[in-house]
Amino acid sequence: MFSPDAAVSSSVPARNPRRRQRSDDSVAIRRDPKRLRRSQLTPETFQDPESTNTNGHIGHVEDEHLTNGHAKEPRSQSRGVDAANLAIRHRGVKKAERERRTSRNDGNIQLTKNENYVVTQLPTTPESLQDYRKSEKWHGEISTQLGFALAMTQTEALIWRYVHGNSTIEYLKPLTVKLLNPSTNPRHPLPLGILIPTSAEPALLVVMPNSGKVTYWESLSSAANVDPYRQRQQSIQGAVSGLLSGETITKITEAEPRGFVLTLSTGRLAHLMVSDPQGIPAINVQFMRDSGAQSGGVFGSLRSVFSSAGWRKDVAAVRAGTSWQRGQRFVVVATTKGTFQTWDLNWNGTHGLVNEVEAKDDMLQALIEGAELPRNIDEHLFEVLDFTLLPGGGSAQEIATINKSGDCKLMALTSLKGTDSTKYTLIGMTLTSKSVNIDVVHPITCFRASLPLEGTFRPQIIVPEPAQTAFIIFESSVVLISLVEVAETPSSQLQIEAHTLPEPFQDVIHFRNTKPYRVVGCAPELYDHSHTPSSCVLMVFGFGLVRVSALPMKEGQSALDRAAVTVATKIEQAVFFGSLQQDLLDFAPRPEMAFEQEEVEAAALNIARSIMDSSSAYVVAIAPSMEQTLQRRAVALAELNDHLRKHYPPLSRLTRWKLLWNAEKMASAKAIWRCYTDALNNPNKGSDKRTLLAQLVEYMHQSLKNENQPDLHQTDGVRHWFIHDVWRLENIIPWAQEIVEALFEESVEDNAKIDQATQARFVSEANDIQLAGLETAFVFREEHAGAYGLKDESMVDGVLKEGYEDLPQIWTSTPFIVTKVKTLTDVSRELAKLNEDSDGSEGDPSPQLVIKLAADNPRQVQICCQTYIERYRWLKSRPDAQSRAAGEKLMRAHFEVRRNLFASLSDIGQPEMGIKLAEKYHDMDALVLIIEQEIDSAESDEVAQQYEERIDEYFVKFGTLWATAFFKRHLNGGKAVEVLNNNASYRKHLTHFFRHHQEYAKLAWINEVAAERNYLNAATLLERARAQERNLWSCKIAMSMAKLSIMAASAERQIENQAMESAVRKIDGQLPVMTIQGDLYGYIKSTIRDALDADAEADLAMQRFGSSFVTGKPFLRDVLDRNLRKILAMEILPTDGLIDILTLIDGQVSYSDDGFQILDSRFFSALKILRQITSEDTDPGRLDLLEKIIWRRCMIQDNWEEINRTELKDDKQVELETGITALFKTIKEGYRNGLFDRCPPPSPTNLLEAGITVESLKTSSSYNKLPENTLTLLARDLEKETELLEEYIEKGRLDEWSKGVTSAAKAAARAEADEEGNEKLRKREEKLELKARMKATDKEAFPQEDNGPEWFDEYSYDDGVDTAAMDMS
Repeated sequence: MFSPDAAVSSSVPARNPRRRQRSDDSVAIRRDPKRLRRSQLTPETFQDPESTNTNGHIGHVEDEHLTNGHAKEPRSQSRGVDAANLAIRHRGVKKAERERRTSRNDGNIQLTKNENYVVTQLPTTPESLQDYRKSEKWHGEISTQLGFALAMTQTEALIWRYVHGNSTIEYLKPLTVKLLNPSTNPRHPLPLGILIPTSAEPALLVVMPNSGKVTYWESLSSAANVDPYRQRQQSIQGAVSGLLSGETITKITEAEPRGFVLTLSTGRLAHLMVSDPQGIPAINVQFMRDSGAQSGGVFGSLRSVFSSAGWRKDVAAVRAGTSWQRGQRFVVVATTKGTFQTWDLNWNGTHGLVNEVEAKDDMLQALIEGAELPRNIDEHLFEVLDFTLLPGGGSAQEIATINKSGDCKLMALTSLKGTDSTKYTLIGMTLTSKSVNIDVVHPITCFRASLPLEGTFRPQIIVPEPAQTAFIIFESSVVLISLVEVAETPSSQLQIEAHTLPEPFQDVIHFRNTKPYRVVGCAPELYDHSHTPSSCVLMVFGFGLVRVSALPMKEGQSALDRAAVTVATKIEQAVFFGSLQQDLLDFAPRPEMAFEQEEVEAAALNIARSIMDSSSAYVVAIAPSMEQTLQRRAVALAELNDHLRKHYPPLSRLTRWKLLWNAEKMASAKAIWRCYTDALNNPNKGSDKRTLLAQLVEYMHQSLKNENQPDLHQTDGVRHWFIHDVWRLENIIPWAQEIVEALFEESVEDNAKIDQATQARFVSEANDIQLAGLETAFVFREEHAGAYGLKDESMVDGVLKEGYEDLPQIWTSTPFIVTKVKTLTDVSRELAKLNEDSDGSEGDPSPQLVIKLAADNPRQVQICCQTYIERYRWLKSRPDAQSRAAGEKLMRAHFEVRRNLFASLSDIGQPEMGIKLAEKYHDMDALVLIIEQEIDSAESDEVAQQYEERIDEYFVKFGTLWATAFFKRHLNGGKAVEVLNNNASYRKHLTHFFRHHQEYAKLAWINEVAAERNYLNAATLLERARAQERNLWSCKIAMSMAKLSIMAASAERQIENQAMESAVRKIDGQLPVMTIQGDLYGYIKSTIRDALDADAEADLAMQRFGSSFVTGKPFLRDVLDRNLRKILAMEILPTDGLIDILTLIDGQVSYSDDGFQILDSRFFSALKILRQITSEDTDPGRLDLLEKIIWRRCMIQDNWEEINRTELKDDKQVELETGITALFKTIKEGYRNGLFDRCPPPSPTNLLEAGITVESLKTSSSYNKLPENTLTLLARDLEKETELLEEYIEKGRLDEWSKGVTSAAKAAARAEADEEGNEKLRKREEKLELKARMKATDKEAFPQEDNGPEWFDEYSYDDGVDTAAMDMS
């Protein structure tokens, strides 16, 4: 029956060939028939699962009734073991006990969970195997049918129950079995072991890989016997003979009944049986050889593949298949090259190769078509890694036919190894005696890591019933892939045609690489149709047993609904399970599963929101301790941020800020809850026992909270708010003040006035809510900004200095919060001030409560400042002008509010806190005010002296900031004399202040002269004072004093003579302009002395000087009216305004008291002013326009049409008429003063286009900023001037007359100049003659002296002292 070279070794004699063979297929001794159990077969055994469709490009296979190639036990032996002690024999497993075991409600620790699967750690792993640092090298096997696990080391086998029900049975101590004939070489492979179900206790089979020695114990109690002799005596031993040099046994595959298949490293297979055909225990081993395999397969038969010429094959996997009769079992073998063989094994030791198929080409073609791989895949190494037999379905006749032929449906795991990665694929196929049919292809896209070169665990595929999910077990990863096919609908058909149908759900569970975690064993778990999900159990080195369960789809859920793994799912798993003490799983994103940045950010914010409102399935909403619940949610938010920063690309700044704001709110919620707890436990509640927070939540509008539902027995509104509404905590902050106000108003309306004690308590609780919420938020923000990737953000006290542009409204500074925090601060302060003398009598607040209100107020002032600052900075960063303007307005309001709040702290006995806050915010105005108040209200001179000393300290500490505020308050408060006289200790700061504040130039020059003796700076400050001065007289005085100071500076050698002369010339050039305005003022004022008030003066002046030239010119009339009012008010006119008033007033000739012809020379004065502008202004367009306007108005002052009528006029009359024209007088005055030496008067024709269009006006800097409609009105009036000039040019021949008038005026100017020269010469001759007479007289009076008296030579006869010399004579 066996081959001659078969290795047969046994400790019992061979069977008697004449003895009748046993028909029972049990490996144990025949049992008592009374103890036999009923078969566990049910009508559901061969029923199809609810859904047998699988997803893929080719239709999926039908379910088989066997799973994963693990042979099912005989029906009478398929019950697991449920013993109270491993050493006690059992009588099978009752159904209730099995359900109890599979309920999994046994204290397992969830390692991760999502809507598709759950991973748990089983708590029964021995401690010695859970610590990789203590445990030696080992591997294991799991018998899910028995509920036992087996761990093998070089010398021992450790056996324990890995599942427990809900019974009171305690966890049992593991059973240790000392191995017989262990290897002494630690480098040898570990022994192989397997647990075997029997009618009593499980049996144990151990095979030594190197020596081939086999040991079999019929019961675990025999194997665990502490007596070595009895242990050996109770065992059945044998050996695998005929091992080649270096050949080892690598795998035991259970192929019951009676037998096992041993896989050898060379690719050979051996059939091992532990009993003879009569059921007597014995070790029989037979190498499996082809004794007549059928030809089959699309590529023909490969006969004798394991013969002496072809047995060296890399076996990928061996799986026990179906059985078509008692005592028979099919075994399917796959090689790494894609060859599949079916062997028929019999309990009597016979075996044969049923069929053999080369499936590589079919599989490669399926990969090209189904996995969309390139057709040229020669550069990749193809390999079959593992396969599993799939459960089947159908009628009993179909199943019998399949079983008898050896055909089967299987799922193979293949790999295509490239240079950088490996592509894995699941291929479902039907293996027949003649061919292989590819049914489905599932590319694995979530895992592409190459297998380790020195890996000890070969990848395995497990497809537990009901065959809806495949588990692919790698050494340090587990891949789950859905096998449920998408239902055929019109929509799915369109997606298939468009190649947009999503891939089936798949995900990868990866172990951490920080510890040597690796899978050393795995097995599928039994499936219970009633409630148990399909699952498998892993044995992980250094950790223990782990169950991976695929959750069934929810009712109404389709395959598409769970088609893709979302980034939200991956992040949630990391957040809620990543920080467990059991750190097996690595939640870092894998490179095969890349997500878009937008997806990551959206998922992060959604997860944070689900934590905030407790809508996440992982958040426990109701717990005895709300504080612990809030803490767990805060930890989850922190874990979310840490995971995102560690494993994903940097998030956008906005997303990071939103995550930080969520964490702030949770931290604030914890602080508010503590305040609420304190309020609940407050013994001094008074008559109203309700806390303010409870009433606040009740009163708050329903749109601002999640309403609790009393019909669902949700009665605690406060806890309900903390569970569901922390995400909108910004609403509760302002409502703390709003509810106080509402309660006060309600009491007034109900004529039930709230006593002072209750008011104070409510206000105090409101303070606690606002302080706890905002203080905690700002502190948390500043301390944790770096943890959220915002360490580069510049902030003080949790408030950003800049960078608000891309941020939405910040929750800590909403308009409602800013307003209500300020209001509550004022209410709290006033209430503390009102009750400062309270003695705690009935209805009055206790002194302790009043003290608390006063002590809390500085903190309220602090958060008030923070909210104001944050709000106005955010508004100023907005793109729209309206928001920016609101921000500027709020900033100014904040400075005013802040100063008042700081100063008001003195009213409640907190001046030092006010000073501290003023120092912190560098609010020197408030600090000066507080110090001044404290000095004024000091109870003793010593206290006042202490504050005086602080003033000196502040000059050192704050320098210019303090000095500016200090001096401004004193100077504006009428204490200028005190500041200027008593400045010894701060003279340097006073000088610096004056030099940098031009508005105090009128006082600053005094300090420069009196204290600093710096006359040059005094002159500079006087010039600044002149620029600030609006009064004409004061301006002239300032300029005169500035000139005097410059001359004094020259005398003190503070300025060079050349610079002094230049400065004096500049002042001298400005004084004549002021003189012109002063003379004009004097003349106009003299004509309206009868006016009663300023308005009457202006009206009279307009009647006198604006009744002719500006008539019909409304815009110019308004200009003249405004300038006349200014000149009558002695205001300094700008140069353009002074030129306008000189050229627009009516020009009747008149003389002032001093004889100076004001009106005759007004156009010359205007040109003189223009010349002064020319030396300072660099705008040629402005100067050119002004000059043309002056000349044009000068030329149209007289009626040249009338002058041109010279008939009946002699020369004297014509000369008289032209000589009194404004043109003649202006030209003559200009030539007399040298004004026209280089630039003669223009021709009238050249003045026609000046300023008559808006475009020409815009060439001047004086007009280019005026509105368009204003320029249009001005151009219209100037055009009227041009029309009059054109009329005089045409009808009065002004062009010709202007030439003659110019010549006559020039000649008259020369004649007057000659006459003045002759007059000066005559006077000089008279002075010389007078001097000669005086010297002669002196000689006669003092003949003895050669010279006159000493005082004589002191006289000077220059023009400057003419009068003095003549008076002396």
